[in-house]
Amino acid sequence: MKRTNEPDRTLSKSAILQLLPPYRVGRWSGLEVNRHRLSPTDIPEFTLPGLSVGLFQSPTPVDLEMRFAGERVKGRMGRGAVTIVPGGLPRSAVCHADREITLIMFAPATMAEIAEAETGWSTAAIIPRVAIDDPVVRGIGDALDAEVAAGHPSPRIYGESLAAAMAIHIFTKYSNRLLGKLRRAQLSKTQLRRGIEFIIENFAKNLTLEEIASTANMSKYHFAKSFRTLVGLAPHQYLINKRVEEARKLLMLDALSIEEIANRVGYSDKGHFARQFTKIVGVSPHRYRLDVS
Repeated sequence: MKRTNEPDRTLSKSAILQLLPPYRVGRWSGLEVNRHRLSPTDIPEFTLPGLSVGLFQSPTPVDLEMRFAGERVKGRMGRGAVTIVPGGLPRSAVCHADREITLIMFAPATMAEIAEAETGWSTAAIIPRVAIDDPVVRGIGDALDAEVAAGHPSPRIYGESLAAAMAIHIFTKYSNRLLGKLRRAQLSKTQLRRGIEFIIENFAKNLTLEEIASTANMSKYHFAKSFRTLVGLAPHQYLINKRVEEARKLLMLDALSIEEIANRVGYSDKGHFARQFTKIVGVSPHRYRLDVS
C-alpha cells in the first residue's frame, strides 16, 4: 500500500506520449488515434484518462506482460491482437522485442455517455483485456488507422461513426455489469426526419456526428445506433450516398470538371472522391460521364 507521503510515480498521458512519441497522429471529436514504433523496453506505470484500445501491428508475435494496478497479466501478441484498458487504470508493460502498435484513445466521458444512451446508467465499468481476438474492434481500429495514414480524406463524421461503433461494442461485450435488455432505438420519425433533412441540406460540408445528432436532441452515440437501426445505414454512409447521388447529377453536365464536381459535393481530394464514387456506383466518375453522355 502506498504511503500518503510517497510521491505519485504514475505517468500522465502527456508524459507517456512524450516518452513514447507517436509517428502518426489523428484526432476526431472525443477520439485520438496514434501509431507507435516501440523498442524493447519496460514501460513505466502510466494512466490514460479515458478508454484505450491497442492494436498490435507487427507481423512477428511477441510476449507481453502488463500490470494493472499491480495485477500481472501475460499474453502473446500476434498481428490482429487487441488490448482494451478502461480509463484511469494504472498500467505498465514489459516487452523485450520491437513492436508497432496503434493506440486508440477515447475522451473520458465517452463510456459514460454510451452507458446512459444504452441502458440509462450513468457509469460504465470495462474489464481490461490483453491480447484478445475481437474482429469487430480490430476491423474498426484498422479502418481508423488507415484513415489517419491517408491524411483524413473522409468527412469527420466517418471517423466519429467508427469510434461510436467501437465504443458501443466494447461497452456491450466487456462491461462487468449484466446488461439485461438494452434500450431499443428511440429515434422518433420526427427526429429521424430532422437528422436526414440536416444531412441533405448540408451534405457538402464537413459535418460531425454531434452536429447531426443535435438536430434530434440526442447524444451522438444514441443517435448513431438508432439511425442505423431505422435506416439500415450508418449516418456517415447515408451522407456519402447523398454526395454520390448529387455527383451523378452533376456528371451529366459538361460544364463542370470532375475536380469541380468533387469540390461541390464536399471532397477536397479528387482521388478520394473517385474511389468513393467507384465503390458505390461500380464505375469511375469519368466512365460514368461517358456512359450517360
